[in-house]
Amino acid sequence: MDVADLRVSPPAISRHVLKTQGFAAALHVGAGGADPEVVQIRIFEPPGIQLTAALEKEIEKHFTRQELRRVAFDEIGAVSYPARVRESYAQDVLDRLDCDAIRERGYRVVVDLGYSAASFVLPLVVGPLGVETISTHGFFTDTRETARSLAQAVTNTRRIVTAVGADLGAVFDRSAERIVLVDELGQEIGVEQSLLLFLRLLVESGAQGRVAVPVTITHQVEAAVEGSGLAVERTQASLAALTRAAAEDGVVFAAAVGGGYVFPEFTPAYDAVASLCKLLELLAPSRQPLSELVSDLPRSTRIHRQLACPWSRKGLVMRVLNERLQGRRLDLLDGIKVFSERGWAQVLPDPDEPLIHLYAEGDSPDDSEALEAELEALVQEIVQGDGVEPRTLEKASS
Repeated sequence: MDVADLRVSPPAISRHVLKTQGFAAALHVGAGGADPEVVQIRIFEPPGIQLTAALEKEIEKHFTRQELRRVAFDEIGAVSYPARVRESYAQDVLDRLDCDAIRERGYRVVVDLGYSAASFVLPLVVGPLGVETISTHGFFTDTRETARSLAQAVTNTRRIVTAVGADLGAVFDRSAERIVLVDELGQEIGVEQSLLLFLRLLVESGAQGRVAVPVTITHQVEAAVEGSGLAVERTQASLAALTRAAAEDGVVFAAAVGGGYVFPEFTPAYDAVASLCKLLELLAPSRQPLSELVSDLPRSTRIHRQLACPWSRKGLVMRVLNERLQGRRLDLLDGIKVFSERGWAQVLPDPDEPLIHLYAEGDSPDDSEALEAELEALVQEIVQGDGVEPRTLEKASS
């Protein structure tokens, strides 16, 4: 086994090398986004997608059995340190952008790098694009000095945007994969509004192809692309499923709520640097300020709640709920999604925690609350097993 050591780099660099240089897999080691005391070891497979369930099971099987063959001394591979991988990534991004349009617009942008290794990469991209960038919180190795919440970073960025008169602000997470946007007025743009903004801009640019989003995302995405050359494809609510769909031919964009955006022309995975650059390109033809574009977007009524559920009862909840909802219009792509005249509601077990996720989206906020409450009552009855006569959601319209 030959290993290419990329030293300190954001995950996007690892995936780019995996995609362009024919490696079998990539591993990225870094501090956890939510808990800096957690060390995450993440594995990617070609062409840069998140570890799929099949490969994950294969790894766990060999790890559990401890059936590891010792390698002979003359069969050990070499460790190399590839040169200019950051520059190669930056050039690949620039080659896929309308650089002249971005330069002509003359952006001023505030970027909170989230102490990520993107601080080594972003200047290589925004410099040639002529983007005036005010950057904060670059990469720093001492995690004791980097403890701060996303809310604190957004608040800080909002102040700087208005102080310097920037066109927009962007806040990166610790791995430089997800991005939170701030408009020129210093207002945070919600993650659902950001997703709809990308879709609107793609439609206006005349993009053709498929858009991949998880089954739990607001159905405003279908309305956003109606009558355009884009078609929405729903995936399971996992990063592996989303990136796998993004790697398929014909997919031009993929996203999930949480600030993760995928432009497969770069890599089929979340990438904050590429997402920011693509946003600047899509905004270039429009002379409207970002706040006006966002104000014209529809508002989603989708809500998300979590319920505690013992591991031992998760399967029971899904089986009994499926039986009780027989005869309704269901989508079983991931969990159970039931449609009614007022909207839809969905129950989805958490793969890592003793939780069940409930989603609902109605024609109005009140409808969303009502749909969620009805589904929550059904789930609670099954979890508690109290024998109460089950309630039923209203029948779906034909």
